[in-house]
Amino acid sequence: MSLKNSATHYGTVTRFLHWAVFLLFAHQYLSGNFMTRIEGDHTLFGLTQGNYYDWHKSIGVILLLLAVLRILWRKLTPLPDWAPALSPAERAISHWNETLLYACMILMPVSGYLFVMAGDYGIKLFGLHDLVNPIGKQALLADISRVAHIVISYVIVIVASWHIGLGLKHHLFERNGFLRRMLPFCKP
Repeated sequence: MSLKNSATHYGTVTRFLHWAVFLLFAHQYLSGNFMTRIEGDHTLFGLTQGNYYDWHKSIGVILLLLAVLRILWRKLTPLPDWAPALSPAERAISHWNETLLYACMILMPVSGYLFVMAGDYGIKLFGLHDLVNPIGKQALLADISRVAHIVISYVIVIVASWHIGLGLKHHLFERNGFLRRMLPFCKP
């Protein structure tokens, strides 16, 4: 399998970046729900609320780096042609959907970063190393960033649902092999 995209399939690097971002965003969704619902002195799956916050913030930094890599990689290798099974309406909606997903991939970790830095919570990278806070405490920026982080999380759920739903519709119901273009371990 080629590292770069072909005219009909996504390459290994694109697939890796796609699924890494998906899995990490799924982790963020779950850990975000866990960390905001667990009592400060309790544990869930052996982790404290503080552990969940550390991991959530640390993976947010990794996600921002992966999103930037995804955008750079996309500039270096052209996308495959549209899947022939997609209708013109599905192509148009998918284009806007993809644009929103890329925007969210950047805005979500940036808003989280601004929230924790301006809120003076900081980031202890994987519980090991404190990142420098270049912003300092700014209550208004922290409040705006917190609201943005929450709103963007809902946008991601809606947009990702369309993305996943379209893939499943074509692959499972129309049985046209649509997902083979992006699934890991599937040969073109």
